[in-house]
Amino acid sequence: MPRVISQKERKKQADKLVQLAIRKHGELKNRKTRSPLNQLVLSLFCHVTSVRRATRALRELKRHFADWNEVRVSHPVEVASVLSSAMWAQEGAERLVWMLRELYDAHNRTNLDFLGELTPTQARSCLKRLPMVRRDLADEVLLLSLGVPVLPCSAATARMCCRLGLLKDDRPTVKNQRRLAKMFDEACFASLLLFFCDYAEKVCLPDEPLCNRCPIARTCRAGK
Repeated sequence: MPRVISQKERKKQADKLVQLAIRKHGELKNRKTRSPLNQLVLSLFCHVTSVRRATRALRELKRHFADWNEVRVSHPVEVASVLSSAMWAQEGAERLVWMLRELYDAHNRTNLDFLGELTPTQARSCLKRLPMVRRDLADEVLLLSLGVPVLPCSAATARMCCRLGLLKDDRPTVKNQRRLAKMFDEACFASLLLFFCDYAEKVCLPDEPLCNRCPIARTCRAGK
């Protein structure tokens, strides 16, 4: 496992990550804020396909179904046919329908608007009770929908940052999450999150990383 680099190297590596994230996704200062449930659905899709395809899939769902309750009572195959013909669509549809049904069973509603009335800790706990919603996924909703300045740290993000020398180990712990957050300006959290969704999740793979497709491979100690 790559050793943690010096503070000077770490700062340089962190700055490079920010540059790449902003170049690909922009600074996102004036981005449109989605409702908590819309953002959760988008985040679910982003973990099985690219950010661009996930955004398009969300748009198609909103166009074909009257509301999330109609999606909830639909068969996953029907939902998948709206998303895409690709393999990820079936997995994404099954996750979505299951999550919506659990949300309805727990709260008798198919929206998460009430999260805005809770503290960040309470909102995170509520989200984590839903199926397949880990801490990092809940934090994505807190950051992108509710404006909470938190940098989500998934297993893939921790793995990539460890390989880059920014973290001592590749565990998605709260401690590592806090370490990463201190390396970056809060204004960059959203762009970094989308960057990690595209590259940490789908390029920096556990066993056979696709280093030839990674924009930061040249300065990655593990890649070298």
